[in-house]
Amino acid sequence: MSTWNSGGTPPPVVPRPPTRRGPSIGVIAGVTAAVLAVGAAAAYLLLGPSASDDSGAPAAAPETSAAQATSEVADDPNDRLMRALPRGYPAGACKPVARLQGALATIACTVNKDPGGPMSATYSLLVDTAALNTAIEDLAATSTVVDCPGRIQSPGPWRHNASLHEVSGTLVCGIQNDNPMLAWTDIDRQMIAVTQGRPAGPTLDHLYTWWTTHS
Repeated sequence: MSTWNSGGTPPPVVPRPPTRRGPSIGVIAGVTAAVLAVGAAAAYLLLGPSASDDSGAPAAAPETSAAQATSEVADDPNDRLMRALPRGYPAGACKPVARLQGALATIACTVNKDPGGPMSATYSLLVDTAALNTAIEDLAATSTVVDCPGRIQSPGPWRHNASLHEVSGTLVCGIQNDNPMLAWTDIDRQMIAVTQGRPAGPTLDHLYTWWTTHS
């Protein structure tokens, strides 16, 4: 017989260490929900609309491109006319002035430095060939018209050497305010030019020679 039962008393109770259990399902679910909430908040901050978008302010307009700026400059009548001027004018010799009636732009120039170049000149950009014809006719009517050097008809048509079959414009030689004057229209450039010499030179012969190499 075991000694634990001697005397009829019950055996002693031996205490057992507490059992280690994992976290409960409720705790795991709570932690998981918290992690998901933090992740969603971070994703909204990174990927969601910016504060400036929520303000309702319109987006900034795109800047003008270099090509657009260049196009605007190219369409300016004064710039277009300046590029059409004969060579021989130093910087600052030509400036925009009050436009000839019906012109898009008019530029006045002082002395042209090339041999035989005019002492003064005006160049105007017209809208079309009809306006060019009217302008040269008005000029001839207010000047003393003479034949151009070499007995060239004045007013009369002139042509580029490279395209003798096509009329390039009208040429007029004459005297204006006691000064020799040579004027011409250029259909391709929509330009009328009026150049003047001086009685002491450049003479009409000088202007004509200059014109033949600069038109």
